[in-house]
Amino acid sequence: MAGCCVSAEDRENQRISEEIERQLRKDKRDSRRELKLLLLGTGESGKSTFIKQMRIIHGGGYTDEDKRSYAKLVFQNIYTSMQAMIRAMEALGIAFSDPQNQTNAGTVLGVEVDKVEELDPAHAKFIKSLWQDAGVQESYERRREYQLSDSTKYYLSDLERISQPSYLPDLQDILRVRVPTTGIIEYPFDMENVIFR
Repeated sequence: MAGCCVSAEDRENQRISEEIERQLRKDKRDSRRELKLLLLGTGESGKSTFIKQMRIIHGGGYTDEDKRSYAKLVFQNIYTSMQAMIRAMEALGIAFSDPQNQTNAGTVLGVEVDKVEELDPAHAKFIKSLWQDAGVQESYERRREYQLSDSTKYYLSDLERISQPSYLPDLQDILRVRVPTTGIIEYPFDMENVIFR
């Protein structure tokens, strides 16, 4: 008899209340399987690489669109590495074995890395010639005397593939790309029914 005296408004309020309770129980259950992970470390210690690896193994990986956005970063890493080796040659008193590479070096040094969107075919040719120069190789061998990305040899040795117009970075290219991380980056991923944030 009490049920027939309940107004439509009261029934709606009861339904909303039950829905809220159900959502709260679900949120509580979900929060029990969610762990927050804070990665701390010095620059270039592998924090971003760890997140990239977790994304590949336990996350959704990288779409072709994601990979295309990394191509620009790969190109920038190539220019940054070559510029660092050229500058180190000057500081270390190393000469180019091929005099033509002095001109090529000037062209590469003139590139504003932050503005690089693609690898210009002429520049790719210059960079390849520079990488094969004995002076640049000596500079590379003495890389412990200045700062140089760990992925330098990886990218420069594979310049033929990377300089193709159809280039799409593979997972190894993405893992090796160096991007200075500033601020906080959150990437959630599931691992055996546990959500890491």
